[in-house]
Amino acid sequence: MASLETLSAAHATLLVGILLECFLALGWLIAAALLPPMRAAALHWAGFALLQGGAFFLYLNSANWPGFSVLAASNMLLVSALLLQLRGLHLMTGRPPADLVFLTLLVLTGLVQWIWLAPEQAMWRIAAVSVLTGGLCAWNAVALLHCIRQENARSHRLLGLLMSAPAVFGCTLLVLRALFVLLDPAQIIRDDRLDQSIGMLAALGWLFLSLSMALALMGVVLYKLQHKLSEAATHDALTGLPNRRAADDFMAQEALRAQRQGTPLSALMVDIDFFKKVNDQHGHAAGDHVLQTLARLLQERARATDLVSRWGGEEFLVLLPDTPPTGAHELGEQLRQAVQSAPFVWQQKTVPVTVSIGAATWSSGDFHANTLIAHADGALYQAKNSGRNCVRLADDSAAGT
Repeated sequence: MASLETLSAAHATLLVGILLECFLALGWLIAAALLPPMRAAALHWAGFALLQGGAFFLYLNSANWPGFSVLAASNMLLVSALLLQLRGLHLMTGRPPADLVFLTLLVLTGLVQWIWLAPEQAMWRIAAVSVLTGGLCAWNAVALLHCIRQENARSHRLLGLLMSAPAVFGCTLLVLRALFVLLDPAQIIRDDRLDQSIGMLAALGWLFLSLSMALALMGVVLYKLQHKLSEAATHDALTGLPNRRAADDFMAQEALRAQRQGTPLSALMVDIDFFKKVNDQHGHAAGDHVLQTLARLLQERARATDLVSRWGGEEFLVLLPDTPPTGAHELGEQLRQAVQSAPFVWQQKTVPVTVSIGAATWSSGDFHANTLIAHADGALYQAKNSGRNCVRLADDSAAGT
């Protein structure tokens, strides 16, 4: 490698790229150590950065290895890097990586380098590798979009476009490069025969593309972390249901809609009967299993417009928009019967589970969430005092105020 004083602008750009890729690889290794759920993906992306840096290094030292096919080796590193990036994205989303397809593409790249190694065949080698890497960039763009949409199907489209834009840009450039190579093969063959090193424009483009794709990966990780933090703040860790905070927000929104449209809003307070006995007789792990099973059952039986939340302890709150008292009582009875007939099994032993349910409805006047919940709680206590495993509706005078 030439001294720093004699480096060309293109080679200086490649040297900067090598240093940046090393820092990126170190960053991904640190992320792998600090974020166990994302460790596998982070390790793949550390490899992505190292392979990109390796490709830069080969170009930087091309003059020192005249008998070595630098272009072929750098192409292999580039394709391997994109495959690692794509495999990491698959692992991030929990999708099984298409390892057979990845291996086939890698072998195909090697065959292209071997079959069209001669300078007079450079146009076919460059065009084939450009199309192949362009396709991988497009595949990465789709995988990045899937990562964003996986967390929230209603994610803002602009966010997904921003994350996938570098990969789309890279795909476009590589396909255009293949077309230009086929249109003007003489220049390509001459440069390849003279072992012409990479130019300044190509060096800058490659550096920009690799770093922008790395930034897109970082953006996906940050987005997923932000979504997980937001979900942890609004969802119960044991059952996965919305927690009390989320229920309060939902109730406030539905109350505004109910007041505007003049429709009723009902609430069911569901409590497991003799839950302490389940813990005492079968252990707290069995109690957790009962809570999780009941949460799934309530979600399955509730309507799409309803919200099932864990209110606290063994209590669940079901909010029923646009539901009058008779409808709330009917749905509560359906839930009670479903719980009574559902098998709650722990370590091959059946755990008998029933619930008591209190129902209350707001239908007119000023809405106060605390009042609605208090009336549902009062109806729940009536159900418990009536022998449990039943549904009680709050008095109309109380529920309607």
